[in-house]
Formats: sequence, structure tokens, C-alpha cells
Amino acid sequence: MYFLYMKIMNTTYKDDIFIALESVGIDKASYFESNNLEKSLTDEMPLFKGFFTSDEENDKKVLILTALVESKEQVKEFRDNLEATGVDLKEESILRYAILPVEEYF
Repeated sequence: MYFLYMKIMNTTYKDDIFIALESVGIDKASYFESNNLEKSLTDEMPLFKGFFTSDEENDKKVLILTALVESKEQVKEFRDNLEATGVDLKEESILRYAILPVEEYF
């Protein structure tokens, strides 16, 4: 068993990523919205933050997804399925992930 940690930097691909995960049986995942620290530190804090959301604000947002997976091959199949739909993971900054072995799960 492995722990999958995924950072989705381009959230316009969120639905494609979720469908590709479900297609390989990764359906018990959790995700939450976060801010990209690199982009947040380079901008000044706006006075009326929260009232308006601009495209620039959306660029700061990332999704963090976590899941337990059975094998590394399951994640490789996810990546292959996503690339088969035309999502170019090598050229664009869409997502990054890490697969970590799980010693104990309770």
C-alpha cells in the first residue's frame, strides 16, 4: 500500500484528473484547496481580499489531493490515462505527485 500526495497547480484540469483517478480505482481520495506560497509571497495583500476573485487570485490556488493506493502501477496507469486524453503532463505545469510507502494503516 502507498500514500499518494498530489499537488494540482492548474485547477482547470481538475475534472479530467478526478475522472482519470476514478478510472483506475482511486476513488477514496480527499482534496482541499490551498494557496501557492511562491505566488502569494510575491504579491502584496489587497485591502479588500475576499470580496473579489480575479484570475490572478485563481492562479495562486492549488489543490492538494491525498489517497491510499494499492500499487505504484495504479498511479502509472492514472498518468497514462490522463495523457491519453491529451493532457500533456511533461510540458505543462499541471500537477506533481509523490508516492510514499505505507508501513501501517489503521
